Amino acid sequence: MGFEQPGFLIALLLLLGVREPLLRLVVLLLVLGAAGPTLPLAYERTAVLIDQSPSAPAEASRIAAELEAPGTRFWAFAERAEPLPGPGARRNDLGRRTRVQPAVDAVLARSPDRIVLISDGLWSGRVYSPVPVYTLHVAPRPNARIARLIAPAAPRLGETVEVRAVLESTEPTSARLSFQGGGTTTRYERPLPAGTSSVPYRFELKRRTTVRVRLETPIGRDRAEVTLDPLGPGRALVVDDPAAAAYLRTAGWDVAEGTPADLAETPELLVIGGPAEAWNVADRARLERYLREGGAVLWTATPKGLFFGGWQRTLLAEKIPLEPEPQEGAALVLVLDVSGSMGLGTPSKLARAVEGARELVDAAGPEDTLGIVTFASRSRWLLAPRAMTYRAKREAETRLDALEARGGTQLATAYAAAAEALEPLDARTRWILVLSDGQLEDDPQRTLARARQAAARGVKTLTLALGADADRPFLAQLAREGGGRFLDLADPAALPQVLALLGEEAFKPPVVEGRFRLQLRDHPVTQGLQELAPVPVLLPARAPGWAQVVVQTASGRPLLTLGEALGGRVAALATDLGRSWKDDARAARLLAQLARWLTATPARPRYDWSQNETGPVLWVYGRFDPLPLAQWEGRVEPLEPTAPFTFRLRLPRGFAGSVRVTSGDRTVFTVTAPKPSEWPAVDGAQRLRELARASGGAWLAGPAELPPPRRKPTPVGPYLWGLALALFLLERWREGSAHRGAAPEVG
Repeated sequence: MGFEQPGFLIALLLLLGVREPLLRLVVLLLVLGAAGPTLPLAYERTAVLIDQSPSAPAEASRIAAELEAPGTRFWAFAERAEPLPGPGARRNDLGRRTRVQPAVDAVLARSPDRIVLISDGLWSGRVYSPVPVYTLHVAPRPNARIARLIAPAAPRLGETVEVRAVLESTEPTSARLSFQGGGTTTRYERPLPAGTSSVPYRFELKRRTTVRVRLETPIGRDRAEVTLDPLGPGRALVVDDPAAAAYLRTAGWDVAEGTPADLAETPELLVIGGPAEAWNVADRARLERYLREGGAVLWTATPKGLFFGGWQRTLLAEKIPLEPEPQEGAALVLVLDVSGSMGLGTPSKLARAVEGARELVDAAGPEDTLGIVTFASRSRWLLAPRAMTYRAKREAETRLDALEARGGTQLATAYAAAAEALEPLDARTRWILVLSDGQLEDDPQRTLARARQAAARGVKTLTLALGADADRPFLAQLAREGGGRFLDLADPAALPQVLALLGEEAFKPPVVEGRFRLQLRDHPVTQGLQELAPVPVLLPARAPGWAQVVVQTASGRPLLTLGEALGGRVAALATDLGRSWKDDARAARLLAQLARWLTATPARPRYDWSQNETGPVLWVYGRFDPLPLAQWEGRVEPLEPTAPFTFRLRLPRGFAGSVRVTSGDRTVFTVTAPKPSEWPAVDGAQRLRELARASGGAWLAGPAELPPPRRKPTPVGPYLWGLALALFLLERWREGSAHRGAAPEVG
């Protein structure tokens, strides 16, 4: 016998104050009942839970048969639990998922003393049991299935699209896989590895298309389908790159070749092959706003594009995923005639020269050196040679605006000062540019001798004769002696354009020519491409830290780089499509896939699915105004923001319906959750061990290790109280009988 409350036995001292034997027995029984006496009268009750989900083999029922004993009850479970008449009975109507907690709750309602769980352990979530759980593991039945189909969220009409089948297999096997859709059928026979793998299917999307996929393996069959609703052709604006426009038209894009002002039409893709100077302040502000709103921009290295067009000197340079390769700059000194004759004309020749000098200043980069020395009756440095930083450029423009035409035409001193300043410099090229409109008044031989000396030291001389009165014979001879060339400009109105061309020639980055073999990195842009034809021209550049190189030369120089800027996506191509890859189908495919990747910007929503222990998770990527809402199974709730342009919706375990994502009055897309797997990627044996340990049970290697049912303590206190009550009533009855049988007293 045992006692649950042994402290009550102290009350036995009350017996000392009771003289009547029967009352002593009543008090004794009451005290013993209050102490909670127990006797080992009954055996423990055992409930056996048999996993009969699709992943569990028939071996679970065989093992359960070895546990048959008096007092044992058997239950089958999958998504719900039902009692069985015996361990060998089977139930195929309990669902296709393994849900242990509802099964444990169902048997706990029958008050078992312990639970035996026979399962493969392939379930999600935590399990709690107040009674000990003894666990027996059975290896899950092998299975292969189609986990989900991945399709483009916004495919274009006429675009080559890809639908990817994600396959899951519990063990290596052989597989037959067929895709049907887009007017074709493709079949594969291949080994299927254990774990997760995927197989792509590509076709040209000409109309609304349903892709059907079928999987057949020795360990399982499955089928799935997805419908693609194409959008209309994408609209692209191409500025100054006819070759890029032709490639995009081949890929099915609606292409407009226009000007920066056409960006107001907000195309889905913008290709820039022209110079930065073609974009005024308002155009550049519009371009930045376009990126903030989720635009897609590709810069190409045409002869006037990218760094040839001065984009590295704009505030948008940090948005371009290429930057000039570090190199020696060029050095140039402009020797400018400011004699009285330069003041003639409307506008004056000096005004034209100042406008052209501004072009020289603008063409120079911070690595370049520029100086300006003026000459008339005497010479002076307007701008001593210095690196053309932003501050130096503003200073040069201010000083140019202050020039006045007066005096004679004496060149020798100014030329000598320019040569002396350039000769010590370590630069890629060194030039003296002499601009004059009149007859020289000093000794020409002195200047010619100094030009020969400068040429011997690597400083070349360019001369420009301006107007009808210029000393052409001398200036031509000065160019020959100085190792440069002579330019004859009769019309002063053309001077700004000529100086701009000279500045571009002097300061623009070099083009490397040759035959550059290419390497492709793994990326959606290069998907399905094994190689590309070598390119003949390359802009020496490097990728900034935030950019990704997807195509490069064998020596590691970037050719195609990608990145995200503001709310949009950007790319830069360091070659001229007009000279590279002419009529190459592989290049056309690269441009088509690049255009698709670029236009999938944060402002253009996309989605993906993941799975965790609590159920499926829908991830939505994009810029929304207002914030997105999700509608599913009659519920409406906001998506949870987790990062910039990233939102999450947690759904309950087993959810396999559709979710409608909206923003304001607009439906963004409607998506269907992937089928939940009965074979989740979890360690079933480890789950069973954890459950046994947490509940106070044990992990069993086999049925024989299950401890036999013990006799459990049965409370007998209520019986003792009942007996005490009966004795007490008996005592009261005896007292009453004795009182009635006594003789009456006589008073």
